[in-house]
Amino acid sequence: MNTHEKLIESMARAIHSQKYTGSQSWDNIPEFVRQTYREYAKAALPVVYNVMRDPTNEMIDAANRARPSVTSRTIQAAVDASPLNPNGKI
Repeated sequence: MNTHEKLIESMARAIHSQKYTGSQSWDNIPEFVRQTYREYAKAALPVVYNVMRDPTNEMIDAANRARPSVTSRTIQAAVDASPLNPNGKI
């Protein structure tokens, strides 16, 4: 599994744990149900990726307070290199 697939799996498990309040653990639910959660995660990831890749002024300001000289391009490069990027590193 590549890092993007691991992120999808992690998000799918998190969705399951938030959505399902019963006693069935991830390993005990049917594969088709796990796949549904993976599809939810796949649908959510592009939204998160786009938000992170297009930083707001507030995000840039916060990054600059943490580390002066951070630019929107710096943030974009970091997000592009992250597991959020469905196309791998750009």
